[in-house]
Amino acid sequence: MRISKHFLAISDRRIPTRPRDNEQAFTMVEIALSIAIVAFAMVAIIGVLPTGLQVQRDNREETIINQDGTYLLEAIRSGALGLDELTNFVERITITNRSNIYPSRSYFGSRLPEDGRQIPLTNGHFIIGMLSVPTVVQRSYRRGTVWSTNEVTALMRSISGSASQRFQSQEFRENAFTYLLTTTIVPYVPIVTNNIPSRISDPIAFKRLAMARNNVMSNLYDVRLHFRWPVNVSREGQYQVGKREQIFRSLVNGRLTQTNASPFLTWINYYTTNLFYFQPSTFAPLAK
Repeated sequence: MRISKHFLAISDRRIPTRPRDNEQAFTMVEIALSIAIVAFAMVAIIGVLPTGLQVQRDNREETIINQDGTYLLEAIRSGALGLDELTNFVERITITNRSNIYPSRSYFGSRLPEDGRQIPLTNGHFIIGMLSVPTVVQRSYRRGTVWSTNEVTALMRSISGSASQRFQSQEFRENAFTYLLTTTIVPYVPIVTNNIPSRISDPIAFKRLAMARNNVMSNLYDVRLHFRWPVNVSREGQYQVGKREQIFRSLVNGRLTQTNASPFLTWINYYTTNLFYFQPSTFAPLAK
């Protein structure tokens, strides 16, 4: 088979290429300017990053406080006794009081003991009982009446939240999210908005008003939980509390009953320290 010379001529023809002198690239000045722009943007991003992480941390801590506050408030108002898992999250509970003894100051000696330090936190029964101690307690004795002003403070770790913030091992507990809880329980005092009858002008109405006021104070309490965080705990047991705080408040209807923690208390603390529990379905009798 013979091939035409015309096709051979076409096949031998070479396609011309563009000369290399026309190719262009970035100069060193342009590369330096682009690196400077990227570095400026990276500095701005890195400067905003700590603020974003702090906001995320604050939101996470507020979520934990909201969940723990709701849980603890419901446990106190219902007088829960079976929450033994609280022993994993409560470091210590301190109950301090300033007592005034009338008319004698020498009944308990020159100094009243500090309450609550002899009660071991071995179960949820003791923890709820100590957190439910009212702010003002009146006790009557043969030689006078004791008005005890209690301040209940609990050092706790987060109950809810991620597992990384709920360290159970003693050597890693200092890295857990810790907060300080202060409970305040006082009787609710109703305020009369209309004219208050006097004992002379209308003795019957005055007595009824006093009975209603006493019954409300005996069966309705104002419960407040004050959370403060973050808490930095040292290995020596000292701690520093941050500036963040949140308060939970609720009205609890029912009777606030008291019992003792015997035999975990000494004989003198037996009279000055008691455990308290709310009974929502039980009410105090009417005042006479």
